Formats: sequence, structure tokens, C-alpha cells
Amino acid sequence: MSWTIGNYALSQAQMNANAVEVYKYFSGRGWSLNAIAGILGNMQSESYVNPGVWQSLNEGNYSGGFGLVQWTPATNYTNWAMANGYSITDPNGQLYWIDTLSESTGQWIPTGSYNMSWVAFKTSGSSPEDLASAFLKNFERAGVEVESARRSQARSFYNLLSQYDTNSKAIESAVQWAIGIANDNSHGYDQGSRWGPDYDCSSLLITAYQQAGIKVKDAGATYTGNMYAAFKSCGFQDVTGSVNLSSGSGVQRGDILLNVASHTAMSIGNGQVVQASQNENGGATGGATGDQTGQEIWCTSYYNFPWNYVLRLPGGSTGTTTSIYIVQWIPG
Repeated sequence: MSWTIGNYALSQAQMNANAVEVYKYFSGRGWSLNAIAGILGNMQSESYVNPGVWQSLNEGNYSGGFGLVQWTPATNYTNWAMANGYSITDPNGQLYWIDTLSESTGQWIPTGSYNMSWVAFKTSGSSPEDLASAFLKNFERAGVEVESARRSQARSFYNLLSQYDTNSKAIESAVQWAIGIANDNSHGYDQGSRWGPDYDCSSLLITAYQQAGIKVKDAGATYTGNMYAAFKSCGFQDVTGSVNLSSGSGVQRGDILLNVASHTAMSIGNGQVVQASQNENGGATGGATGDQTGQEIWCTSYYNFPWNYVLRLPGGSTGTTTSIYIVQWIPG
């Protein structure tokens, strides 16, 4: 997904897509899902969750409101953005300001009804509805409150983003588990004991997601040839067309890189993948348990195997890969 930005109203589908981007940004900075839904309920009423919107669509009226939370006057935000190298419509600048400057600038002022600090709001487990009201009273102080609408919208965004929140945790669990196996030399490559303590390329990634709660093995994933169908049945999306397989541009942390005939690896972000390659004898079976070379199961730079598919569980964070590195392989 990506941002829709401009001085116009957005459809619900466009608002939802922008909401996912807001979720990715704030969740990566420790916000609770409830707080993100609460602020989104306000953003929908303020700006259609659109960082390019001016109040009453009166573009260039700096005395009116502007942006995701309709800073009023607009210069309360735009002066800071321009001084800090951001285009005024850049959502990253707007989200950074909200996350880090809301309290220090005096925009967030606790009220008697919602007497909480900005940090407490961002991490709160209160209902999305109550946090929508808290943001309205403590931050927006809107002339036209439409509080009930903001509360209802917060609940809708909470329901929308719950899947992303669950998936985000599962992706991170799968990545961390696979990296942990790669860093533990008691686990190596062997197809004869491929479900532990050793693994091959496919069983490593199947087990990584299975233990993270995404039951791809239960869905029938056993080797590279049936991973595509099983992972798709568990909610993974085929995003092959949105990435550059040669360079890895567009690949995200947790993505499954799949050649259905021979090999698979997982992106761990920052131009790296984790994979099971081959045992110490250069073969598929017969090696000793464990990693005798440090490269039976290991983390290495992105390379194009070549991959047939890139599969992604919705909800992950971005982590573009760029480096090219050729390694030996054997079928998994």
C-alpha cells in the first residue's frame, strides 16, 4: 500500500490505505493499536487521513487548517516542516511532528476528563473510543467536535488494523526465530532431520511462521513446491509485481522469497536474507548435526536466486534490500 495525498476528499478505501501507513509508522515507535485507532478516528474527521488537505480545500490559506491533524493556523506546522527539510505534504514529517513534538509545543494539553501525558496516551490500552475523545479534547480542541463520529471511526480503524497488528507481531516472531536458528550452530542444514534440530531451506521458513502462529505447515506447506498455495491460504499475498527481483528494491522484512522448484529464503530487512543453504559436505543429507561451516543456516546479503515469487503477510514494516550476493544452493 502507499499514500494518497492531495487537496481533495478521499474515498473510504483511500483513507483505509493511508491509515495502514499511519499504523506502520506509529506502531514502529511503540504506539498501541488503541491509540493509533483513536488518532485515526480524529484524522478522518479533520483531513480524510490526507496529509495534503487544506481547511475547506482552500489551498494556500495558511491562516486556516492544514494536514493530517489540521494544524491551525497551518504555519504551526508548515514553518517547522520547511525549516527541517520536509515538503509540507510529506506524511513522514507530519507523523514525526505528532509523535515527538505534540507535548513540547503545547499542542497536547491534558484536560480534567482525560488527564494523561502524551506518552501515556501513545501507549494506552484504553478503548479506541475513549482515546479518540482524549485526542479530541487534549489535542484537537475542535470547534465542531462531532465526537460521536470520531469515536465510531476509531472503532472502525481498530477493527481494520487488528489484523495488521497481529500479523506484525507474527512477522517479527518468525524473523527473530529464524535469525536465532542461524546464529545457533547446534542447528545446521540436513534434509534427513529437516524438522529439527536441523532444517533445509523450506522447513526453516515453514517452521518460523508455524511457531509464530501462522499455521502454514498445518495448511499443507512441506517443501518449496507447495509453499505458495499453503502460504497464500494463510493470508500471504503475492507481491512479486511490486518488487525488483534483480536488486531487491521493495522487498520487506518477513517476505518469503520463493523458487518453487529449488529454494526459498526470508528477507530480514536492510538488504539481508536468512536461509538454509547446504551441509558441510556440500550436499543435502549425510552431514553431522549442527552447522560446521557457519553457512549451513546463515544470514547474508540479498540476491536473486532467481525467485519466482515474493510472498508477504500484510502488516509488516518496510525494509528495502539492495545488495547482490551470489551463494551456492541446493534444492530445499
